Amino acid sequence: MNMNRRELLGGLGAVAAIPLVGSAASAEDPAEKAYFAELYNKAKGEGELTWYIGHWRTETAERIGGMFSELYPGVRCNVVRATGQVLYQRLTQDMRAKVANCDVFSSTDLGQYVSLREQKLLLPFKPRRLVECEPLARDFDPTHQITITDANTTVMCYNTNLVKAEDAPKRWTDLLDPKWMNQVAVAHPGFSGAMGGWVLTMTNLYGWEYFEKLKANKPFVGRSLVDPPTSIGSGERKVGIGPGNLTLNLAAKGTPLQTVYPDDGTIIGFSPTSILTSSVRPNAAKLFVEFLLSREAQTAATKEFTTPTRLDVQPQPGVSRISERKGLTRDADQLHRELPELIEKWRDTFGV
Repeated sequence: MNMNRRELLGGLGAVAAIPLVGSAASAEDPAEKAYFAELYNKAKGEGELTWYIGHWRTETAERIGGMFSELYPGVRCNVVRATGQVLYQRLTQDMRAKVANCDVFSSTDLGQYVSLREQKLLLPFKPRRLVECEPLARDFDPTHQITITDANTTVMCYNTNLVKAEDAPKRWTDLLDPKWMNQVAVAHPGFSGAMGGWVLTMTNLYGWEYFEKLKANKPFVGRSLVDPPTSIGSGERKVGIGPGNLTLNLAAKGTPLQTVYPDDGTIIGFSPTSILTSSVRPNAAKLFVEFLLSREAQTAATKEFTTPTRLDVQPQPGVSRISERKGLTRDADQLHRELPELIEKWRDTFGV
């Protein structure tokens, strides 16, 4: 099935003892209570689920997985955290070996979901808590094979101890200035799905010449998009790119890091979550997706400056709601079609 961007984005025990998280309706509506009671009992019969997660950092993912395991005794969440491309490679290897390791897949590259959907590998599931979410997340995929559990930005940042505000980059093209020789930090599109989205966007804006000029500045190339802000905050590099939630989070904790929303466009990404049709624990997987949309899970995640999908959870200062985000979005179909070639061009250009 050929799915274009429009199709994906516009159209993409006793009841009293059952934990009912994040929804007033769940606590008051008998039908909601019965739904969660039945789902939890079925999930307990399966005992666990495995979550492949790329769009939150390890500490956040482990915290959320632990909250679920505590809230729903008898249903353990096994957290497998890696960068988006690494997760997808692992999932692909699982499928080739016909091993159903992953139940819930939360990546950073929408293009991956184009391929998975074409292969009919995503289980349609409409969470009850979706009605409590932002319209852009609620209506993202009418087929309900994809649920948006987070949104984030890709931004620039700089070390405030090493760079004056007036000298800091204001546009993506400013990273090409020779004054930043050996001082720029980026990630690798072959490992990071979010980085792949950035590479595609820069190619669309400026052509591959952008990366040939970037190479001349001899950038530090990490793997995850988490790596550049870490190296910039430590003073190993002065400027670079990173996830908006991480740069704001590090700054709030005292790291000398300033977030820059580029004049030529902040990159906005939706973080998708899907249940795989190969899952041997579909009820535990459904319960977990419901949990990811709960008030408790969303509130815990926003402490790390992530973007909440729920209407009743407030983001941290400096973080815009999904409905308020304006900037450059990623074309899922183009990512699926062009990113593999761009990753090879990256390796040829940078030698890594």
